[in-house]
Amino acid sequence: MATVSFQSHVAAGVVGNTAASTVNAAFGRAFWAMPTVFYSNHPAGRAFAGEVVSAQMLAECVATFQENGLIDHVGCIQSGYLGAAAHASVVLSLLTAARKTGRAVPYACDPVLGDQAAGLYVPTDIAAAVRDELVPAADIVTPNLFELGYLTGAPVETTVDIWAAMQVLQAAGPSVVVATSVRTSDTPLEHLDTFLLDGANGWVVTTPHVDSPAHGAGDVLMAAFLARHAAGEPTPTALSYAVSSVHRILKASGDQPDLALHAACDDLLSPAPVFPAVPRPLSLGGG
Repeated sequence: MATVSFQSHVAAGVVGNTAASTVNAAFGRAFWAMPTVFYSNHPAGRAFAGEVVSAQMLAECVATFQENGLIDHVGCIQSGYLGAAAHASVVLSLLTAARKTGRAVPYACDPVLGDQAAGLYVPTDIAAAVRDELVPAADIVTPNLFELGYLTGAPVETTVDIWAAMQVLQAAGPSVVVATSVRTSDTPLEHLDTFLLDGANGWVVTTPHVDSPAHGAGDVLMAAFLARHAAGEPTPTALSYAVSSVHRILKASGDQPDLALHAACDDLLSPAPVFPAVPRPLSLGGG
């Protein structure tokens, strides 16, 4: 079965579908890339060329999947960076078609909207489409700390705030919420947390912070987490190993602008060390 991924594509670099295709290949998983934009390279801080892929073309691809019977081979759908608000309806059209086969086809949404440093870096109509259309339809959602606050309108300053916001987001639809790039007063100095809420249970994975300019860590994290989860690993185990892989890859990337994903590919399957997912009782505010 294939993972169908609606994300950005770059010719040079390792972000979006370029990153996810490498991760899925490492795990031996079929991967169908549906590019929402095609760029020469990641645009942050550098010249770039490219354009948004039209929603019409993506919709025509979905229609052709149906015509050729390829919908039966769709095992998982994921979305990341969108180039246009209309891309959201295409994602949902594929999800609807895949689920009409009677199979439980999971959908994972990485709401790529902004970050703590830059704030919102997509147009507001895209942000609204992700919040109002995609998140409610998702089984898994993986916001960073800024995106968690944006999607819920809730404060995300303390550990208690973050667990509460994750529960608000969970109530909107997804049963699994992963909050990335979390730092609070409870986070050990020079470390970074990743929070997991699955049903009524919570976990935290804490790693040393790696100061790297490379983009794409979130894309690799989501792809590795989904690949492991699809293979039957429990969500805490899948997240523990996925976070550990990203930590190793960031360390290997150094001060380069692009992730050293290919050079560190072995770390996708067997990262070392493995940072554990530590259970956190939500009834006590996660502390």
